[in-house]
Amino acid sequence: MTLPIENTRFEGPLADPIEEMRRRSFLALSRLHRGIERLVLTDFPDYENIGDSVIALGQAEFWRRAGIEIDATYSWRTLSPRVYESTTPVAIQGGGNFGGLYPQHSGHRYLLSESLRADTELIQLPQSVHFGSAADREEFAARMATRRTLRLAVRDEDSLASVCDLVPQAMLAPDSVHMLGHLEAEPPTRGFVCLLRRDQESALPAAHPAAIDWPPLTFADRVRQRARRTIVEGAVTRSMNRSTERWFADAAQRLRTGIALLTPGETVVTDRLHAMLLALQMGRRVIAIDNANGKLTSYAATWFDGLDLPLEFAPDLAAAMTDV
Repeated sequence: MTLPIENTRFEGPLADPIEEMRRRSFLALSRLHRGIERLVLTDFPDYENIGDSVIALGQAEFWRRAGIEIDATYSWRTLSPRVYESTTPVAIQGGGNFGGLYPQHSGHRYLLSESLRADTELIQLPQSVHFGSAADREEFAARMATRRTLRLAVRDEDSLASVCDLVPQAMLAPDSVHMLGHLEAEPPTRGFVCLLRRDQESALPAAHPAAIDWPPLTFADRVRQRARRTIVEGAVTRSMNRSTERWFADAAQRLRTGIALLTPGETVVTDRLHAMLLALQMGRRVIAIDNANGKLTSYAATWFDGLDLPLEFAPDLAAAMTDV
């Protein structure tokens, strides 16, 4: 099944940095998917993090352009044991982090690596690597790095350096959000929007009083979501899977929410990688502050050198706010 993405363009001059990043993403993903005609997608982001949803939409845009069919899509919660017997290549959602920060997702990846048929290709879509401890690295080495049919893509040079001795065939690939290209947005209505993390990846001692973050699902949101999936989709339990179209419809709604949050600002101040990337693709100026594991500066150093992007880095929030 292929999925169209609205409001994207592929053609454009290489002098356009947004189109150049889409070109680099397409080339890297083409290499990662060499010989692949169809796949099963796992670990789909069924949660409120807008960044992971836009990654999924970028992946789908690549698959659409490359003519790769999606046979089925699963979140980590709805993964069917039948997938372990799949002869069709299995892909793991990009984004997030190897290294112990998000144990349930690491556990999902490791279980797939250990339980999937030995001859089935396992594709880890582009993501970051930050091993929090020697034990985290050893677990990755023991449970995933030894898989013969693993195709591993990482998003930055620091991540590649973390795994290249364990997975010599690991490759660099930009974040898949670049496949969405230029994103349409209304003109800004105020000087800045400040979007800052409120989780374990934040390096800031305190947020700006006007700062927002990706909005969490409220209790009422969760009740409505559960009712819709039960009544409309027939997914009586949380472990029942959904169609690929429904998963991606949710992701598209999260993208619209993200664009709406960032649109008012002429400048976007953020320590979230995908707020930075979305804002650049919307044509906004960005002042970025690094997160706790250096994800933003490492990404920019890997991919943005020589590109004419309206991106600056500030050492801390105070310095960022003096520039808006």
